[in-house]
Amino acid sequence: MHKTSSLALSYFQQAAACYQKAQYVEAIQHYLLGLEYDQSRYHIYADLAKAYEMVGKWEQALFYLDIALQLSPDSQTVLRRKARIKEEKKYYQTLISNSGLVENVPPNFTPILQTKNVARPTQIVTSHSLQWTVEPAVSQKTLWHIYQLIEKTNNEIGIKLHCYPQHQIQITIINTYDLPTQTLMPRWASGCYNGQIQVCYCADGEPELGVLYTLIRHEWTHLLIDMLIHGNCPMWLNEGLAQTMARPLFSFEKLTLHQANYNGELPTISELNQPFTELPTSQRKIAYLQSAAIVTNLIDEGGFSSIQQLLHHLGNGIPIEIAMQQTYQKPVIPK
Repeated sequence: MHKTSSLALSYFQQAAACYQKAQYVEAIQHYLLGLEYDQSRYHIYADLAKAYEMVGKWEQALFYLDIALQLSPDSQTVLRRKARIKEEKKYYQTLISNSGLVENVPPNFTPILQTKNVARPTQIVTSHSLQWTVEPAVSQKTLWHIYQLIEKTNNEIGIKLHCYPQHQIQITIINTYDLPTQTLMPRWASGCYNGQIQVCYCADGEPELGVLYTLIRHEWTHLLIDMLIHGNCPMWLNEGLAQTMARPLFSFEKLTLHQANYNGELPTISELNQPFTELPTSQRKIAYLQSAAIVTNLIDEGGFSSIQQLLHHLGNGIPIEIAMQQTYQKPVIPK
């Protein structure tokens, strides 16, 4: 019995370590191995569900949360996690079902498959406006769906910000599962824009399209802001716009923000103007949520035409305080 318990604990510890490194597929594998020896710990099922959540496998996550609730029906952590995952599942699945994706791959959609001199099979798709790679290769149907989502992103966000790229955009989409080399992004990040767009996901198969779509929208917004303002955008506006364009805040995120406000833990506007990577880990998530809430309020107040005007002022070198005053006719930067 002692040996069995020790073996289970070893697997659970390995799973937790993998999760902290954003190695979610490996974490799932270790959790499942540990559960072969010990099925008594409700929090293990809850943590396994969280790992499934991170790879977009909502049904599996909810399945293991139900087991956790059988072992501990009153666990508030498990109940909150289940509510969160149910909300995410509904949003992302509805997002894709309403996106109007064309299922049949057209004959003229001919991506290039690279297998030589690369660690994993890589697909490259090139058009007059895009060159994007997917590593490792995914199914032809998934690749066609991603192409459509990128085109939708260009159209939808372009209309809202009244801006469209005038040069070919480079996009890289990488599955970090079993990745032989590290990306340049920190572990906690799923995307970045540094002149080109890079988006990461973790899965042992095809990506969850709803999550991938929001990541692309987020980084595409950074791209357009850079084109419009040339690096002169306050961090809170840049990140807030990107988050707002990607998707609305979930109810559990609004609750987190409300609790931070109640506890006096909201960053100041000067703190929101610095790179979020310089904030303590505990404040980083709050900074993203707070920035999104601020931008949502600005959109509610003046619509996207006011956002366009604000970005135009900033692009002309007008300081943010004056640009806000000219756009909204009153000081609306939060203190």
